[in-house]
Amino acid sequence: METTVAAPVLSSGYMLMVSSARRNLRQVLNHPAFTKERRQKAEVLISTSTDAAQLMKWKALAIAESEAWEDAKLKAEQEQPGPPAHPEYNY
Repeated sequence: METTVAAPVLSSGYMLMVSSARRNLRQVLNHPAFTKERRQKAEVLISTSTDAAQLMKWKALAIAESEAWEDAKLKAEQEQPGPPAHPEYNY
């Protein structure tokens, strides 16, 4: 008789962590730095991953990428000729 190994049952506490990590990552990916296509591709990975640590690593990478995107946008705005877009901007 053959035996098959069942997938490990994840505890409800761990699944809560995974669910929270997924939600947090999805919120970060709503940043304008990420296109709709990238969010759709990421959703496949997010919804199938059951590793909370991996999801949080992806979140950290997404935050770093969105910060770099914002820095590039701000730099491009600062380099534009003419007066600032708003008088309270200090550049």
